Amino acid sequence: MLLEAHQVSRAFGSFLALSGAELELAEGEIVGLIGPNGAGKSTFFNCLSGDLQPTSGRILFAGSEVTRATPEAHARLGIGRTFQVPATFEEMSILDNVMVGAFLRHPARGEAREAARRIVEFAGLDRLRDQPARSLGTPGRKRLEIARVLASEPRLILLDEALAGLNPVEIQEAIALVRRIHARGITLVIVEHIMEVILSLTGRVLVFNQGRTIASGKPRDIVDHPAVIEAYLGQRRQRRRRE
Repeated sequence: MLLEAHQVSRAFGSFLALSGAELELAEGEIVGLIGPNGAGKSTFFNCLSGDLQPTSGRILFAGSEVTRATPEAHARLGIGRTFQVPATFEEMSILDNVMVGAFLRHPARGEAREAARRIVEFAGLDRLRDQPARSLGTPGRKRLEIARVLASEPRLILLDEALAGLNPVEIQEAIALVRRIHARGITLVIVEHIMEVILSLTGRVLVFNQGRTIASGKPRDIVDHPAVIEAYLGQRRQRRRRE
């Protein structure tokens, strides 16, 4: 297994945000993680990326224990992540933003710049590469953050609502980008509320509610799972099934 999370819990004072979360992820998979707001999805991502340390449980990546490792150690091992709200260096050019990620593997400036150029082109940002990051709208910012993560040459990318806030055309373009990323041999875990994205991209889905996994399986099976309908998809989906 590329990534293993066993009985991962995280408490904030008396509030248990994550309760015994489990994930076994094989290299090359695309796994979706869904659930209502506050279900613990981002907390789980934060534990997997090293931004939070679990209160209990174990996390292993490529056979190495990373439960209490720093975010930098996670990145060096090959775990990259995006955030719900993209963080960019506003006054720096798009190319220079991507170079920040490239420096992880290419400490020489010239090599980092060349690696960043290749990623900028791959991500469809080449014509904008000399523009400041502040000039981008939501779709461009999300694409830039993905590009910066790609430049760090990860084996695994955790995408945290990377397609939220996009219109239908932009969603299809983003889905195509994610497929191209996967074709490079990169494993993906996707947190997303847009079911079209989950159904289009993932081979397996985990459903979180109140900090724990309530269901897992193939995407088409998950949308008909009674516990998922009750916790996440709502009565509208239940009514559609009866029609």
